[in-house]
Amino acid sequence: MELDKVKLKSFQVLGWFSVIAGIVALALLNIAMLSGYDLPITSQLSFWITVILISGLISLSNRQSRSLGFWGLGIAVYLAFFIAVIFILGWIIVPFP
Repeated sequence: MELDKVKLKSFQVLGWFSVIAGIVALALLNIAMLSGYDLPITSQLSFWITVILISGLISLSNRQSRSLGFWGLGIAVYLAFFIAVIFILGWIIVPFP
């Protein structure tokens, strides 16, 4: 009985972690782009996307935390898509820096 409650809480904690980490990564990416300063998270963005994806996928396995998992996965996919589009557009504008 008690182990079931701990298991349920751990899935919800992972779901909330994926959502909050995704929002923080989005905010820091926006701050880095708007201010022009290179923040340490921008060089480690692939690591953050991987962490968000893994915690979102784990939280998908439980019914109560499934919506949080979808939110975390959506944010991670958006971050990856945004970075890919920005890289492709930058490569089209200046192919050889």
